Amino acid sequence: MLDFRALPFMDNTFKLVAFDPPHLITAGKKSWLAAKYGRLSDNWRSDIQIGFSECFRVLSPDGTLIFKWNETQIKLSEVIKLTPVQPMFGHRSGAKGLTHWLVFMKPHEEVTNCNIDQMEMDG
Repeated sequence: MLDFRALPFMDNTFKLVAFDPPHLITAGKKSWLAAKYGRLSDNWRSDIQIGFSECFRVLSPDGTLIFKWNETQIKLSEVIKLTPVQPMFGHRSGAKGLTHWLVFMKPHEEVTNCNIDQMEMDG
């Protein structure tokens, strides 16, 4: 199992990366949901931001990032604030329409991190 915050690959390695991080904050440590999907830490914003940075780091220029998010506990709008690149398009799925699939393309210029402290100050 890989830690999405520290991918063991060189920069610009892949043309396609899929990012499907845990999406639950509250789930019992021994619950079926936590076992199946994992849980986010209390520092989930930082973890997801680092995960996006790692995905873009290993993605080659003009490469495609597929991102999956379920907004049962955290709205997609909160997660999108954590990526320096905006999605090109997306699609909702699932019985309740809470699962989102987004497609990003890595720009040719270097992707920089968002400043979480500044985002929290901005609201």
